[in-house]
Amino acid sequence: MSTEIKKFSACVPNCWMNCRLYAHVRDGKLVQTSAAPFPDPSYNRICLRGLSHPQRVNSKERILHPMKRVGKRGENKFEQISWDEAIDILSTNLNRVREKYGSKAVAFIPWSGSYAAINGGMPGAIKRFANIFEGTVVVDGVDFGMPTGMSQVVANMAGGMASLFLGPEPKDLSYAKTLIFWGTNITDSQVHNWHFVLDAMENGAKLICIDPRYSETAAKSHEWIRIRPGSDSVLALSMIQVIIEENLIDSDYCIRHTVAPFLVRQDNGLFLRQSDIDGSDQAGYVVVDSESGEIEPVESVARPELLGTFDVKLHNGNTLQVKTALQMLKDEADKYKPDEAERITTVPAEKIREIARIYATNTPSTIYPGFGIDRWDNADQVGRGIATLGVITGQIGKKGASPLGTMGQSAIQYTISDAVMGPWTSPSGTQAELLNFVLLQQAILTGKVDMWEPKDPGNPLAGPTAKTPVSKDWPIKGLILTTGNVVSNHAEQKVTIEEMFSEEKLDFICCIDMFMTDTARQADLFLPCTSWFENDDIVGGLHPYVMRMEKAIEPMGESKGDWEIFKLLAQKMGYGKYFMGEAKDQIEGILDVLGNLFGDRKEEILKEFREKGIARLSDPHSVPFADGVFYTRTGRAEFYSEGVATVFPKTMPALQLPVNEGHNPLPHFEPPAEAWFDNPLIKKYPLALSTLHTKWRVHTTFYDVAVLREIDPEPVVYLNRRESEKRGLKDGDYVRVFNDRGHCVVRLVVDDAINDGGAAIPKGWQRHQFKEGGYQELTKNHINTVHYGMSFFDALVEVEKWKG
Repeated sequence: MSTEIKKFSACVPNCWMNCRLYAHVRDGKLVQTSAAPFPDPSYNRICLRGLSHPQRVNSKERILHPMKRVGKRGENKFEQISWDEAIDILSTNLNRVREKYGSKAVAFIPWSGSYAAINGGMPGAIKRFANIFEGTVVVDGVDFGMPTGMSQVVANMAGGMASLFLGPEPKDLSYAKTLIFWGTNITDSQVHNWHFVLDAMENGAKLICIDPRYSETAAKSHEWIRIRPGSDSVLALSMIQVIIEENLIDSDYCIRHTVAPFLVRQDNGLFLRQSDIDGSDQAGYVVVDSESGEIEPVESVARPELLGTFDVKLHNGNTLQVKTALQMLKDEADKYKPDEAERITTVPAEKIREIARIYATNTPSTIYPGFGIDRWDNADQVGRGIATLGVITGQIGKKGASPLGTMGQSAIQYTISDAVMGPWTSPSGTQAELLNFVLLQQAILTGKVDMWEPKDPGNPLAGPTAKTPVSKDWPIKGLILTTGNVVSNHAEQKVTIEEMFSEEKLDFICCIDMFMTDTARQADLFLPCTSWFENDDIVGGLHPYVMRMEKAIEPMGESKGDWEIFKLLAQKMGYGKYFMGEAKDQIEGILDVLGNLFGDRKEEILKEFREKGIARLSDPHSVPFADGVFYTRTGRAEFYSEGVATVFPKTMPALQLPVNEGHNPLPHFEPPAEAWFDNPLIKKYPLALSTLHTKWRVHTTFYDVAVLREIDPEPVVYLNRRESEKRGLKDGDYVRVFNDRGHCVVRLVVDDAINDGGAAIPKGWQRHQFKEGGYQELTKNHINTVHYGMSFFDALVEVEKWKG
């Protein structure tokens, strides 16, 4: 009888969970995965995807040898070659593109398909090589909308995902008395956090779900708020209006930790300074003392006015009108009193008042925002509104109270940070350029990218040199892709395949993967990579722990880990000194880099990791913003900001767009770019499309695992009974979902959980799994020059019976 061995590993796709696993091996084969213990057992978890790894690893569909294209690009015709030939082809093409266009014309695309630090995409061997080569690294522009808006309130720092790491850890959910799930269905997409919600429920918490769809999370909540898709910022503003109008704000918190009492000049939108009044060089902020009525430095006033409009005399003798920042917020929110908000959002006015009161009074309160509200052109305003709700009520910086989600205290925030991992990812001291994913299409198709230029490159808070982005040359002629599936996960799929990935636009495409994905089928060179169980690695989870991943089995066939692939390439191109040793030899160096962040705790963390293969990085007693100090220009929460933080698409810090140049400093409503009720296009395409996360896939990972396909066998579209009957459709029909950009053919599921005017397609399917087309043909690559996020849901479609 064969002996079973058991190794520690981890499941590391982009699911927000990153479970610690045991890999069970018999006769050199992975036969089972099971949950492995965390030091804190409340984080013990596994899901059906995590249990299905043996089928994925041992799949007959795995490509186990290097392949080169022999037909036309995209025909899916390949022949097997040796690794020597593959590396020779790759190095030759890299040198050719560099000589003709410069090194940054080669784009390295490490996505979030694996969070492993060495053989994954963040930071990963691919990023190390890209920095040495001085190419372009395409950074993730997905999920940037809502978090950018949040960062505008709490952190004028790196835009995008950074703000989500400023929230509490997942366990903090259990302390909340009110939980608002806003545009998220965590019972499917983040199921491992649900037991913390159940803990909160046992302690008497009130659950509110805001979602156009009657999701599983909605079904488990005490209140379900059906909202018109794309109108979430109006609901946030209306709740803010109720909270201010009914004096449910936390006045003390607003005075001490927000810009609420600061005075705003009505001529240019800037905060009033002492220097404006007396002509001195004192640039401190001033407020109105509620007792004396005098304007004084903020530090010297115990009880400033929070609301009001005032006339002040400037040092030059002119009189100027000013308002408090909270008054400015009230004026904006008053545009969306509940009766008006009902017209826009379809949420009953009294229900808006009710949930606003619950949020402000049944505390501590947590808002759990999901990416259902992120993938819209106006998503930044949703994030800004949600963060503002938190700070004006003081629901931040306390156990069970945050508007920023539950990714904070995560170990991954350190392992994916360029600032932290720079010593490992940049051993040569050189850097790749960083290009936002949303701008990749523009760079490939036009050879140029529109970007903001900072007035002072060393100080992005100085603002841009121009009021509109400047067009810069940035030709992209070669791609190396790993840990992701761009063709499946970029909007406007037909444009991606027919134009972006055409031989006219791209000289060379190399894809590193386990399977022949939609992206791999477009490649000129396919390199087979290993699974997570065939390498030694280290990963920081979307929980507080950094974990060792032990090599459990030998690489199958001729597959290689990313470290080994880029090591071969580095040796071929003269960079071998930067890729010495094996992957496991990098773990100590990464640990040392991480440990340096924690000062006196470094040796404690390293000792725990070496002994147990896992260590907690964050302090379990730490609560972000507990001191009331924010990472903003003022050090306070800025629901009103002199500079509107945007993602700067070249280098990815925040860039401040000045309010005195016309940028709106407040949370406000902007209609969606396409999927909106007063868009004339809705007469032709009357359904707003959403692409759902499910428990059966993580984006496209696990798309072809047999046991999961038994449960979820084919692509479908959900319509409710009324919308189906309008079109003469019945459950089980094959239908064509289409718009001017493309189409797909799927099976119809009649489901009254879907709102009128809505259609939903679960995401992650490959093109060959559809009867025709693909769902990503339907989406549009809107470029929002504040958040640079991809607005997948901001799309209109129609559905008709398939005649094929």
